[in-house]
Amino acid sequence: MRPAKNVIYPSITPIETSGDKSVRITFPFRHLNHSFTISVPSSLYEGAKSSGKSARVPTGIGDAWLAGYYAAFVEDPSLVSFYRTLLSGMRKIRSAQNYDDDDYLEMLAAFVQSIPYDTEKVASIDRAPRFPVETVVDAHGICSDKSLLLAGLLSHEGYAVAVLQFTAENHVAVGIPVPNGYDFRGCGCAVIESTAISYVGDAEGEFPAGDGSMRTLASRPKVFFVGHGSKRYGSIAEISRILAVRSVLKEKLSEAGDLVVMIKTQEEKITREKEALASSRDALTTLEAETAKLSSDAGQFATKYASYKEAVASHNAGVANLAKQIERYNAVVDEYNRLAAVAGFIQHNRLDRRSVSAKIQNLQL
Repeated sequence: MRPAKNVIYPSITPIETSGDKSVRITFPFRHLNHSFTISVPSSLYEGAKSSGKSARVPTGIGDAWLAGYYAAFVEDPSLVSFYRTLLSGMRKIRSAQNYDDDDYLEMLAAFVQSIPYDTEKVASIDRAPRFPVETVVDAHGICSDKSLLLAGLLSHEGYAVAVLQFTAENHVAVGIPVPNGYDFRGCGCAVIESTAISYVGDAEGEFPAGDGSMRTLASRPKVFFVGHGSKRYGSIAEISRILAVRSVLKEKLSEAGDLVVMIKTQEEKITREKEALASSRDALTTLEAETAKLSSDAGQFATKYASYKEAVASHNAGVANLAKQIERYNAVVDEYNRLAAVAGFIQHNRLDRRSVSAKIQNLQL
């Protein structure tokens, strides 16, 4: 989509000032912590910071101007050297780790997702987007800031990428084109959430909206492509499998939550039965001693011995029943722990799609 005519978009006017800003880039990905330092010209950063962020839009053109608006932040010519410097460090990591295009996209997403959310900005009146260079130097941002940065990085690395605007949720995310059936709400793209560590294509859960509230993405977003490269994300089916397993586990663990309550009750019952059986054993010991004393009186002995045999049978039945209860109890606990361990693995390894896929490959649910 081309920029709308007669619209004046934001642009960076570098300020004449000397010196550079040293920025330490640090982020986790696949159980490794990556870091390197870049230098950003102060003239570029200060120019971006002082530039206007609003567009002058004539009446009657609807949303047609928004594609050009987002593109203005992502593609400003003054940002070319900034992208080149930042992506040089990213490419070195890619080369050292032998990442393919999907791994690299996930790594760039992990970098942006790890940038802290700007709680001060979201609480202010002015929530206009930052230029990507500002987000990196400031080392924080809200959904629009972080999404425009990620979209810019992916676009300059040759990926097809879009900005997704969730009007109803007051939220902005990144989109990548995927085959039908894998897209979000039929918009043609999978969602890459920029405000939280998450899988590519994972739009579940709550995310911070532009007004600071937490929202669940439910509406179909407006799609504005800002990158038209040939690279696509080829692991979306793999991600879909991970998310499907996570959903089943969530449901099963929710059901197991009721079982946990029942188990707790059962555990208390087992404890009471253990105490009762202990008392029963003491009673049997006493009864056995009393029976032995009556061996000289056949009539009393027979009556007492019959009571003793009945008590023994009752005790043994209680022991057997308790053993079955403990077996059932342990089976429920073991299954719950098994499912919880897998769910925990999926949650704690959101930056490692490959390991999670391997973990759930032969999972029985």
